[in-house]
Amino acid sequence: MSLSYKAVIELPDAAGTLFDHGAFDPKTRRVFVAHTARDRVEVIDHDTGRHLATLNGFPEAAGVVADDGHVLVTKRGAPGLARIDARTLETRAVLDTGPRPNGVALVSHLRLAAVACTGDETRGPELQVIDLGGHRRWAIDLPGRPRW
Repeated sequence: MSLSYKAVIELPDAAGTLFDHGAFDPKTRRVFVAHTARDRVEVIDHDTGRHLATLNGFPEAAGVVADDGHVLVTKRGAPGLARIDARTLETRAVLDTGPRPNGVALVSHLRLAAVACTGDETRGPELQVIDLGGHRRWAIDLPGRPRW
C-alpha cells in the first residue's frame, strides 16, 4: 500500500516547532500528536480532517499510543506517563517513570504499557513495563540509549 497526500491540517501556534509521535485511536477516530516544542498534545478529528483540541500540560510530550479509547503520552520534561480518555480528553492518571521517557507501547487487553526511558546523569536507560490497573512496574536496564 502506498501513501498519498490528502490535506494539510492547520495546528495552532505550530510554525517552526517540533513534533514527535502521533497515534490514531480507532474507537474515537481521533489522531493524537505529541507537540514536543509546545509541551502539549494536539487532537485531530480524522473524519473531518480538522483540529479538535489542544491539551496542555505535557512537558516535552514525546511518545503517543492509542487504542480502544485510551491514549498514553510520555512526558520527557517531567518524567511521567499520562493516561488520557480519548473521548472526553481528560487526563485520568499520571504515572511515574524513569528519567526522560520517550517511546511507549500499549497492550490494551492486558492493561500494560512499555516505556523506553533514555535516562539522565543520575540514572541510565531502561525499559519499564507498567501495569495500568494496579500500577505495578517492572524494569530492566538497557545497554545503551534507546532510539524509540
